[in-house]
Amino acid sequence: MFKKDPQPKPSSNIKSSERRALLTSVCKEYSITKEDLSKETELSILPITIKQASFQSVQGHKGTIYFDEKEKPLWFKTRDSQLYPSIYTLWQCGGLLPIILTNDHVIDKLSSHANLMLPGSIPPFDSRATKNALVGIASYKTPTVVQAIGHCSLNLTQFDDVVGRQGTAVTVLHVIEDELFNLYDSDIEIPVEVAPYIPTAYDGLNKTLRALYGEDDVDDENENENEVEGEDSERCDTQSEVMIEISGQEQKASDQTSAHERELNGDSSVENVSEALSHLSVEDIDNFFFRSFIQSVKLNPSIELPLSASQFMGQYILKNLPKMDVKYCNIKKTSWKKSAKFLKSLEKQKLLQLKGKGDDVSVVSISVPKETVDNFVTHKVIATNKNSSTTGSKSDAANKLSVVLLYKPTNKSRMIYNKVDKSYQKLYTQVELKEIIGEYINIAGLVDKQNPKFLILDEHIKSATGIKEEKVTRDKILQPFTASHSPHYTILKPGDKTIDSKMVHKGTPPKVKILTQTVLGRKTVTTVVNFEPFFIKAATLAEDLKNKCSGSTSVGNSIHNPNLTEVMVQGPHGSTVERYLKEKGVPSSYIEVEDKSKRRKKR
Repeated sequence: MFKKDPQPKPSSNIKSSERRALLTSVCKEYSITKEDLSKETELSILPITIKQASFQSVQGHKGTIYFDEKEKPLWFKTRDSQLYPSIYTLWQCGGLLPIILTNDHVIDKLSSHANLMLPGSIPPFDSRATKNALVGIASYKTPTVVQAIGHCSLNLTQFDDVVGRQGTAVTVLHVIEDELFNLYDSDIEIPVEVAPYIPTAYDGLNKTLRALYGEDDVDDENENENEVEGEDSERCDTQSEVMIEISGQEQKASDQTSAHERELNGDSSVENVSEALSHLSVEDIDNFFFRSFIQSVKLNPSIELPLSASQFMGQYILKNLPKMDVKYCNIKKTSWKKSAKFLKSLEKQKLLQLKGKGDDVSVVSISVPKETVDNFVTHKVIATNKNSSTTGSKSDAANKLSVVLLYKPTNKSRMIYNKVDKSYQKLYTQVELKEIIGEYINIAGLVDKQNPKFLILDEHIKSATGIKEEKVTRDKILQPFTASHSPHYTILKPGDKTIDSKMVHKGTPPKVKILTQTVLGRKTVTTVVNFEPFFIKAATLAEDLKNKCSGSTSVGNSIHNPNLTEVMVQGPHGSTVERYLKEKGVPSSYIEVEDKSKRRKKR
């Protein structure tokens, strides 16, 4: 279902009553007794803060995706379907679905949007795996870690042996690394084991594991645990998998204990409080903005005034907020709602002086008492700018995406690859092309003996480069030889060095285009397109720009190219968007900034 980007619209929080109704629907559809759930288990199924966004993919699927506050997809449904859990939810609530086991090779095939075939599944099957039942798919090596979900195409309970049989066992709806999974921007490690959401959640899976490993008589869990000590290492591995519910319960207990200890031993510092709280009240945010003002004055004793309200907020207040979720770093989250009202409240406290009327005000002087500044204890901020160029360059390099240019041979250069015994179907970097052409020159003996600086070209070199001269210098060979190849590219995340064939694309790398223009005569907007190849999600970009630019944003199809997703933010924010993209690791050479806005001429 999610082979292509579902293109969700910007998400919005649902009401608490809607969340309760959603939880009731989940419990009803998955036969969960709501009264038996602990508060922790309930929150792992459906957190307190839930966002929803409608989607309409290019494949024609329409529906709703439910996210947590970090924009991690938890549940989804189409207009005519039930609620489906995402892979992320099943990593929090083990045993929510019956699990069909397979091997790692088949999991890789499922990631390529294939269905699970009957010969690739491992019997015996869970008694709930009947036709049309929703099931999870996992590797037998990590049987509790679901990596795909789908509907059973057959009644799998009738099969005790799948060797020689044909047919589709499970029609896959959602799989790890598909476009729904990739909506979550942050990197997440695949767990090794998932604890059951209730003690009996893995009963069906345990029967499969006992049959798979030859454990027929496993009735008492504690007795089996003692028997393991006397068995060989293979038996130990088997028993550890059979007793997954015990380890899951122990893990849950240890998590509860550690959470209680953290609560008792919590740090009272501002930055730890702001990072630890999952929800900040308006009073908390007001306090953080006030602290940001005092810290701005302490760290910048000679602020050049006057400054407009927007300049003062952008250059000082927003940069000195304590570490917290960026969604709270917005004046609209405070009780003042507007920058001018915030500054006027400071003026009433005689901490600064303003000039202007209404929302159009400027800071003309600051008069914070020296004692207040001296006694103020600074806090950690969201982003610190260090003056060390060495440290800065290292961190920039560590966070930068790598654009790798690759080249595939064409018929023009086939004979050269045959001569040097290189694969004609492989992709090569430009450095490898230089080595190949150098090796061919030596094998074919093309160096001019009378003048070694020149090469005497043969028909194969002329065909591969298009050069008509009989003699040329060596440095004039590589560029036309490279140009005769079919260009490809891949973009690697920071730290990645291995090229995944699935991530290689034909053509030249795209450039992120930032356009500032005037619409409707006097309204200025900034649009961004082509950002998705650089691992930036539209919803995340829109939310971040909304906070950074303090302006409304929207997501839609580009007017110039409807196939591209466009994020629009109100106001002339080209330089701000460019800095944001660089922070996300996009190389400067792949960012295009254009300003078409009509500036008012000064009289």
